[in-house]
Amino acid sequence: MRGPIARPGPGTAVTVLGMARSGLAAAEWLLRVGCRVRVTEKTDSAPLRAQARRLQKMGAIVECGGHTRAFVDGSSLVVASPGVPASADPIRWALSSGIPVVNELDMASWYCSGRIVAVTGSNGKSTVVTLIGQMLTESGLDAIVCGNIGTPLSAVLPRVGPKTRVVLETSSFQLEQNKAFHPEVGVVLNLTDNHLDRHGSFAEYQQAKGRMFAYQTPSEWALLNADQSGSSALEKLAQGQLVWFSRKRPVAGAYFKNGELVLNLGSTNGTVCKINQLYGRGVHHEENALAASCAAALMGASVKACGRVLRSFVGLPHRQQKIAVYRGVTFINDSKATTVAAGICAIEATAGPVILIAGGRDKGSDFTRLQPWVKRLKAAVLIGEDGPKIARCLNGKIPLVQSASMNEAVKKAFELARTGGSVLLSPMCTSFDMFRDFEDRGEKFVEAVKTVTG
Repeated sequence: MRGPIARPGPGTAVTVLGMARSGLAAAEWLLRVGCRVRVTEKTDSAPLRAQARRLQKMGAIVECGGHTRAFVDGSSLVVASPGVPASADPIRWALSSGIPVVNELDMASWYCSGRIVAVTGSNGKSTVVTLIGQMLTESGLDAIVCGNIGTPLSAVLPRVGPKTRVVLETSSFQLEQNKAFHPEVGVVLNLTDNHLDRHGSFAEYQQAKGRMFAYQTPSEWALLNADQSGSSALEKLAQGQLVWFSRKRPVAGAYFKNGELVLNLGSTNGTVCKINQLYGRGVHHEENALAASCAAALMGASVKACGRVLRSFVGLPHRQQKIAVYRGVTFINDSKATTVAAGICAIEATAGPVILIAGGRDKGSDFTRLQPWVKRLKAAVLIGEDGPKIARCLNGKIPLVQSASMNEAVKKAFELARTGGSVLLSPMCTSFDMFRDFEDRGEKFVEAVKTVTG
């Protein structure tokens, strides 16, 4: 058992807060180990009620459409989904009654018999966990990629054994209430303004990410970006052994030397691949490759396997994904970019001149950071409820066009591009004002491109 909170067992009363993917997976696992489970969900819909009926058949008590204190009182533990803020009523009720509150990630880690490598950061998480998983598998090791990338840790626990490497994508929402989670290798890729609508300030966001390291032991590893100034604050939070990745200088970890990616980890050293063999251009692709190689090697991957993966990797959907080339115009789907930093990375990596499609629901971002990159933009087509906020930051610097739909945005962007350059969807905002999620937004972009290109 990990941490100071007793791991729930048969007969333990547990309340699960939230019925999204993490909440459902947590409830199902707790029922599997014999807990008495109550699930409370604020919203209500036909799909939720169907999920509720399934949980009820498994033995849970479920309420939808609002929280009642009766679902918290008498519980030994509350497990909160990452989307539930600390200010939510059920969390306040639990804490006022002395009932401990943990997140799904924390709870699931108590039952995880495998070796965990966890990755967080503002940008690049999904790509890096995918690379690590492939590098471990290529090395002949049993690896499962899960977490914020799509499948909660609770859902994969039945497949995990002592030799399994569990590669977890983790978010600040999952880490901010961490009570005991401590990966064998914890990775923070980068930190830029993100989710300030929830965390309130960059300092609080940074603290949430830093809780990745709060419960690590001296034999575990904290992997940080040596090229980012914010890493010094995270270094002070690290409880395990420090290791680094850097594009700019030799470090204990992973770095570039004479055009090659090099590992320097004591027992694992050598050249992984040449920089020009990486799957994409730009600083972020290079940093992702460094971080993934270093983390995978710490978990037992071979240098040669890391190199084979990096040379063959083609990227993930909705992440700077080339969709089509038509009449000299390249269409790129970067719908996963929900931060300004991610948008800047995409602009840097895209062959110009660039017509940018951006906008959506803002997370408290500083769009003035785009201004130095205006020289790479020919124009911008803005969508969504916070498109006007981006327009105020770019007004007078490049042509700006407002669009009410993705179809209209792509059509206007193609007209602006005319016979060359790139149309880049890199929204720098969440998708929830117009779309179901970033995948839905990216798919709508792909459909609109097909309409334009015939």
